[in-house]
Amino acid sequence: MTRRQPPPPPRRTPPPRRMPPPPRAAGRPVRPPVRTPARPPARPVRRRRTRALKLGRLDGRLRFGFAAVCTLLLVIGGRLVQLQGLDQANLARAAAAQRVESVTLHALRGSILDRDGTPLAYTSDAQDITADPTQVPATQRLRYAQELAPLLDVSIIDVLTGLAQHNHYALLATALSPSAAQKVEDLRLPGIYTQATTQRQYPGATTAANVIGTVHSDGRGAAGIESEFDSLLAGHDGTMTYTVDNVGNVNPNSRTTTDPARNGATVKLTLDQNLQYVAQQYLDSAVPRSGARDAEMAILDVHTGQVLALASSGTFDAADPNTIDPNTPIDPPVMSAFEPGSVQKAITFAAALQQGLITPQTPITVPDSIRMGGVTVSDAWPHATQKFTATGVLAESSNVGTLKIAQQLGPQTWYRYEKLFGVGTKTGIELPGESSGYLPPLKDWSASTFANLPFGQGESMTVLQLASIYQAIANHGVRIPPRIVQSITKSDGSVTTTKQPAGVRVVSPTTSKTLRTMLESVVLPGGTGVKAAIPGYRVAGKTGTAQQPDPNHGGRYSSWMNWDTFAGMVPADDPQFVVAIMVDNPAHGLEGGDVAAPLFNEIASYEVQHAHVAPTGSLSRHVPLQVCAGMDRRYLPANVC
Repeated sequence: MTRRQPPPPPRRTPPPRRMPPPPRAAGRPVRPPVRTPARPPARPVRRRRTRALKLGRLDGRLRFGFAAVCTLLLVIGGRLVQLQGLDQANLARAAAAQRVESVTLHALRGSILDRDGTPLAYTSDAQDITADPTQVPATQRLRYAQELAPLLDVSIIDVLTGLAQHNHYALLATALSPSAAQKVEDLRLPGIYTQATTQRQYPGATTAANVIGTVHSDGRGAAGIESEFDSLLAGHDGTMTYTVDNVGNVNPNSRTTTDPARNGATVKLTLDQNLQYVAQQYLDSAVPRSGARDAEMAILDVHTGQVLALASSGTFDAADPNTIDPNTPIDPPVMSAFEPGSVQKAITFAAALQQGLITPQTPITVPDSIRMGGVTVSDAWPHATQKFTATGVLAESSNVGTLKIAQQLGPQTWYRYEKLFGVGTKTGIELPGESSGYLPPLKDWSASTFANLPFGQGESMTVLQLASIYQAIANHGVRIPPRIVQSITKSDGSVTTTKQPAGVRVVSPTTSKTLRTMLESVVLPGGTGVKAAIPGYRVAGKTGTAQQPDPNHGGRYSSWMNWDTFAGMVPADDPQFVVAIMVDNPAHGLEGGDVAAPLFNEIASYEVQHAHVAPTGSLSRHVPLQVCAGMDRRYLPANVC
């Protein structure tokens, strides 16, 4: 039986709490409280307790991560600004460059021609022979070398060295002719390749090499005309541009842009190749015959000053720079100066004739020696005091007689004519390294200077300058600075012809004609240059023999080392060309009349035939060399008196 539980006792509601009255404000009346009727007690409402939200605390890891994210965003944002704002154009160009290929179109170097258009230098196609050593088995290298060496004109060792390299490229030979390269290709050796290039050709080898010059291995001009006109001869390379895909294949739909190469200009010289060749042959044979060190010569056209030939003995092969002697100037006729000796006396006589001091028959008393400026000057041969004509002084090359004429001129006048004839001044020829020679300034003269200069000691000149002096005498007294370039033709066909330089009036036509008559006596019997005479032609010229300074004796003039010279013109009464020659230190004490004069005869004899210069048919005028008494006429040759 279940017992019933008694009901719980009723809960008592606590009486409502009365709020305390607000404090009274001082000085304000107190109102009686308003009584409101009592309300029945309300049922108490149960309220939930509101929990306060507690914020989390930022620890160190959260701060570090936040800073890192902000920094990264700044970097990315800055990079975007750089790529899309600052570097947009550069990146666009770089992207385009990755899709564009450019090939260089090489320009051909221009040709060098002689006056008749004969090639002296030109560029032809050639092939380099290369190898990929990684494709050549070590066991096959010797076989490769034995087969390739004869075709490449190199040693077996050189080929083996190239094939032993540890890379993909080796240059075995350069600039082979197409026919020689084809023989290499016919071997069909794996790993051996041909590569197109060009080769500079010099058909004449040594002919005019001193003028033409040569080029470096990279094709740049190294000497001579090749160097002086390098920028014109080289031309300008072009380019061909096209688009490729990501693996390098040409995009057939792309546009190909071509900037064509401009080939080099053609330089046409005033040289005559045949004359140049013959002159070099005569020089080369004269040197061993006379025991000389070397020889030089220049030939000028009388009326234009153009250089017809400019040669030296023992020159190099333009196609092989290894044949160049580093101790010898490339082009001695314009780069090497020497003391001319008596060949320079023509200037003293030209000045005296122009000033009216002498005539061809003016008598001059000539002792064996003369004292001047503290120096004793003697003639080359001993003689008693003689009475020469002015022509005789020149024909027999008397130093004493020449000095007596120079004393009448005086230093200032004599110096002025030297400068008019171009002594001590470059001619301005279109060749590098030209020497100006040397003429001591008047202000630097000592008391003895004027005792040597009038007969060609104490001053120096090149063989080209010597030829220029005689060109003025031959050209009615007008000196035209020599030139060696006739014209330049560019790749577009435009032609620039070299303008003839303005002539310099040195002496009058009458003076030059009279002087030529006096110079004829040099090659006639009784003169010092009879070996220069050419049968059937009138020849005018002058010999010279100048002592060389001896470095082993403090630079004093040597008694056995000489420069031998001769300069002359043909025909004397209507000159067409001038030849100047210098032979350096011939053996056995030979003089200009023994060595240089015969060389003039050989070269000038060829030129009158080659240039079809006909004899004028006139006869040389006889001018007495000495003032003879009645007794002397009985035993002296007729041409002397």
